[in-house]
Amino acid sequence: MKQSLIKKISYIAACTMLAGAVGATAAYAVSENNESAPEPTETAVEEADAKNEDEPQKDETVYVLANANGSTNKVIVSDHLRNPGAENTLTETSSLTGVTNVKGDETFSENGGERTWNAAGSDIYYQGTSNGELPIGMSVTYTLNGTEISPSELAGKSGKVTIRFDYTNNKSEEKTINGEKIKIYVPFAAITGMMLDNEHFRNVEVTNGKTVDDGDRTFVVGTAFPGLSESLDTEKVEIPEYFEVSADVTDFELTNTVTVATNEVFNNLKLDLGDEEKTLTEDIDKLSDAMNKLMDGSDQLRDGLAELLDKSSALTDGVGALYDGAGQLKDGITAANDGAAQLYTGSTQLSAGLDTLVSNNATLTAGSEQVFNSLLDMANTQLEAAGITGYKLTIDNYAETLDKIIASLDGGDVLKTANDTAMKQVTEAVEANRGKVEAEVTKAVREQVSAKVDEGVKAAVTEKVTEAVKQTVSGKVSEAVKAKVLEGVLAAQGMTAEQYQQGIEAGMIDESAQAKINAAVDMQMQSDEVKAQLEAALEQQMQTDEVKAQIEAAVGQQMQTAEVKAQAQAALDQQMQSDEVKAIIAKTTDEKIAELIDENFNSKEVQDKIKAGLATAKEGVAKLHELKTQLDSYNTFYTGLAQYTDGVAQAADGAKQVNSGLGELSTGTAQLADGSGQLYDGIAQLDAGVPALIDGITQLADGSEQLSDGCRKFNDEGISKIITLVDGDLGSIIDRFNAVSDVSKDYETFTGGSGNVKFIYRTEAIEK
Repeated sequence: MKQSLIKKISYIAACTMLAGAVGATAAYAVSENNESAPEPTETAVEEADAKNEDEPQKDETVYVLANANGSTNKVIVSDHLRNPGAENTLTETSSLTGVTNVKGDETFSENGGERTWNAAGSDIYYQGTSNGELPIGMSVTYTLNGTEISPSELAGKSGKVTIRFDYTNNKSEEKTINGEKIKIYVPFAAITGMMLDNEHFRNVEVTNGKTVDDGDRTFVVGTAFPGLSESLDTEKVEIPEYFEVSADVTDFELTNTVTVATNEVFNNLKLDLGDEEKTLTEDIDKLSDAMNKLMDGSDQLRDGLAELLDKSSALTDGVGALYDGAGQLKDGITAANDGAAQLYTGSTQLSAGLDTLVSNNATLTAGSEQVFNSLLDMANTQLEAAGITGYKLTIDNYAETLDKIIASLDGGDVLKTANDTAMKQVTEAVEANRGKVEAEVTKAVREQVSAKVDEGVKAAVTEKVTEAVKQTVSGKVSEAVKAKVLEGVLAAQGMTAEQYQQGIEAGMIDESAQAKINAAVDMQMQSDEVKAQLEAALEQQMQTDEVKAQIEAAVGQQMQTAEVKAQAQAALDQQMQSDEVKAIIAKTTDEKIAELIDENFNSKEVQDKIKAGLATAKEGVAKLHELKTQLDSYNTFYTGLAQYTDGVAQAADGAKQVNSGLGELSTGTAQLADGSGQLYDGIAQLDAGVPALIDGITQLADGSEQLSDGCRKFNDEGISKIITLVDGDLGSIIDRFNAVSDVSKDYETFTGGSGNVKFIYRTEAIEK
């Protein structure tokens, strides 16, 4: 029986640690699969509610901006202060400085270590800074060919590089276990991720981590539990406290690394041998569900990649169509180049024929106008090819029209259009997942409502049980007081209670005498003095530990009855259908959607796309300035020709300007022809590279199949190896394990107050 129990506990402990390591790094994947962390037990919820029950709960994220060696540069704290009761004011404990409201205009006041918000029924989102000691210290060291080197010196170097992340746990409590005082660290799971460019990194190997290679980049994730091994005092299972990655590197450079540290996974891990079979059965069921969800997630990944591979043929067709279009573009620009060369030759002939124009000015003017219109037609064609439509350049309006086009591409309207377009795309993408967000919010609200419903039901049960116990105690107290009153009445008659009873038994006190004595007793029992004694004695008995324990035990039994549980469930269902709760869910969902939209819009990927669009617009403005310059040059000739009466010399000078401008135009079209050829060659390379892309997707799909098989193999074979964790030392391991859980629950937030907190460390990039 004991050996079976040890195996069950080991199974729970090992897989719970694994769930903690995977959970933090797969937060977004969980959101996509509509999964979440295991629900806390009913006891854990009651304990959390009992702690700081007058203080609002908050979700806190601590952003640690670190140098490349892991040393702290700046700490930014982001807090979400929850207001489920829609209170007008919220008072919290916080050491944060430089506080700024980031999602509203609610104000606050401070008094010592307390901050009071004028919430007006809303949640509060704010940020600030802190100089407090971080619970987890991080150090990053780099070695090149076995020799330690600084990050700045390593940039651009080549060789065998090792990067090691060491984590130090700075938070602990002293616990007494089996009469011995022991230091127990707050259990944190530290998960570090980095992205390595395969152009610079090869033969990547990791210690205490995993890698995923998509062909272009290698994604590396490492896991550590600083201080946990010392807290559990076990050498039977290696618990990682550092993470290391090694690779063959060319021209070393490294993007930002991100580390997430959280203790949430340990908060509700509690083993109770008092009801071992029931507890272990429930925990194993939860563990089985967690493993099934993990395997389901890997299956979904495999199916998704299979669908991506199936759709790759559409990508191949699209690249082929792009390749054909690039060929047509190349042919069209080549024809335009030939036309520009011919036009340049014609302008030379025009200059030579100025003498003829002197005698035939009307014909010459008409010819120059035709040339001007030809230039404008070519310019209109170029504008349409560049996607600028709705404009038509003429001799009279070309300057004004080009100025309008340049202003539209070179002003704030371009930035606004780019931002509006990006915001629309981000909003549509986030709104597509509204159902998942709402489901997560509903689940969280349901847990809060359930806790309050349980409190109300327990209060009602306690009231009924107390009244029933009071009736029983009242009868016993009344009997005791009546016995004392009888003694007093008998004493007035010169008898004791014993003598009175003996007299009745001997027949010396008849029924008439007994009736008189009983009447005297009843009369005194109705007196105010005796009633006061009865009330005082009853109140005293109700306050005894024995009676209180009796009430508490009876309440506990009632709370476990099917009737009371059904009442609680019905009340919970009714509350969840109320307009108030629905409004809270809707409001919280809208806030979460807005938060995700803002986060995605301000991401590096979206901002880079906006910057790229602005750069393209800037390049187009330069070309339009060049076009306007060329047209202005010919317009000078055209105007001068209209005034040919001023002299043949002026007409000749104008012809030379036209010849020079058309020479520049011919040179520009030649460069454009060369550029179209390079574009055509580049798309040809893209077309040729599509098969390699398909091969990469195929390899990724094969890898997802291996991941799915690996999850099942771990579920079937790996768990039994953890049994040695507690073999022969069950009591000590369980005591330490529960102490770790207690210390984790005692740890609140970084800046003070009750709530959840996670730490995100970002190291600076190392660039050449």
